[in-house]
Amino acid sequence: MYDLAIIGAGVAGIACAKIAAKYGFKILLLEENREAFGGTCLNKGCIPTKFFLNSSKLNKNWQEIFKEKNEVIEKIKTPCLNYLKNKGVEIVWGQTSFLDEHTLKINGKEKTARNIIVACGSTPAKILDCDKAIFAQELFSQPTIPEKFLIVGAGSVGVELASLLNGLGKTVCVVEKEKTILPSFDCYLTSRLRIILQKKGIKIETEKDALIKNYEEFDMIISSVGRVPNIKDLGMEKIGLSQNANGWIKTDEFMKTNLEGIYACGDITGKKLLAYVAEYQAGICIKNIMNTKDAEDYSGIPECVFSSPQIAQVGILEDEARAKNLKYRVIKSNFLKFSSSYVYNDNDGFIELLVNEEDRIIGAGIISLFAAELINILSLCIKNNLTLSDLKKNVFIHPTLTEIIPLLLLV
Repeated sequence: MYDLAIIGAGVAGIACAKIAAKYGFKILLLEENREAFGGTCLNKGCIPTKFFLNSSKLNKNWQEIFKEKNEVIEKIKTPCLNYLKNKGVEIVWGQTSFLDEHTLKINGKEKTARNIIVACGSTPAKILDCDKAIFAQELFSQPTIPEKFLIVGAGSVGVELASLLNGLGKTVCVVEKEKTILPSFDCYLTSRLRIILQKKGIKIETEKDALIKNYEEFDMIISSVGRVPNIKDLGMEKIGLSQNANGWIKTDEFMKTNLEGIYACGDITGKKLLAYVAEYQAGICIKNIMNTKDAEDYSGIPECVFSSPQIAQVGILEDEARAKNLKYRVIKSNFLKFSSSYVYNDNDGFIELLVNEEDRIIGAGIISLFAAELINILSLCIKNNLTLSDLKKNVFIHPTLTEIIPLLLLV
């Protein structure tokens, strides 16, 4: 019997295996095949998307970037596989299903474990029935691409792909059924980003139904309209594993399911579909398997969209603050007030901080070429309940964009 069986070797499953291996667990890691190892993030999501975005700044040749992308994925995948094997993790390829609360069936063989973590991720939701339509993650499997694109959905994936394709000189139209792009972000930030993207030539239509668009004017249609749990043939109904109305596995704050000894983490929980949150949840799973009580806490966890420029936020911003009737004040500025923005050509840069009555930083939003890097500093501030006075005590290197954060307080 294994101490731990992990279903799914994406970001969440791999993190579970790495952490558990440090504590001497006997581990079984299950994934459909080697190609799927690393999950959506490594193979079809985070890594290829950001690699294409970064590489395309200097190289507009899709075929060359495509080839390099495959090489990069393998450079990450192979060492990770070797690391787990060297730590004694048994990796088995094949389709997995539950037989009972401690028994799994894979490739016709039964495997038992004291604890099981379900970390099998999510898959794209299908809404379009059109020969020209592909899922967003399928774009990076195309060795060549056409000229005119319709992107359905202006969430993080849709906006990132719009920036990528626009940067490659393609014609891009984005349609979104909600009132704004990036509906989960603060509307003031997204309205600023929308103007920037439109100036770059990206056509954006909000409050529009993609089904009424004339598909004939586009060469390819990319669907980026959400995800659904990857639970096909898992057999959860056999053992009574609880799911919500949309099929996501229900977990409590300790990542426990309704069944003793079975946990879930990552996208399959439907809580926050982010790779770094999946890693965080993996740590909670292992701690609680070891009876070290640790509950999930998403305060201070930032979000970023790698558009051009990037947009990031953390904590409570104005939309939420107003809805909750919080007392707050806003400190905001364009980057052009600071000399470092000219050094790094961050002409569209913008930052805002929300502080409460005690002058504690409760939220932040950034638009910048380097927003993903900058927001992490403010995440630390929020997580540690820092005040503006605490922030003023820090001296940052000049000229850098990070120095804008304390200098903002002097404007």
